[in-house]
Amino acid sequence: MAVKPDKQDFDAVEREYGPLPPTASEAARAERYRLAQAAKIIRQLEEVVLVGDARDMKKKRKPQKPQK
Repeated sequence: MAVKPDKQDFDAVEREYGPLPPTASEAARAERYRLAQAAKIIRQLEEVVLVGDARDMKKKRKPQKPQK
């Protein structure tokens, strides 16, 4: 399965490593693409963890019983 990075993933890589020069080699552009793919995978995993944590918190919360 191929991972197609979004613009935000390329932007994150550019913030981290700086912009590629216009004369960047094919290998340098390919490396940036791989970094953007990795950034997308990490972002998606973080989203899954956050959703899982939210679900765990809901399960752990006990409904309060009305006081008499």
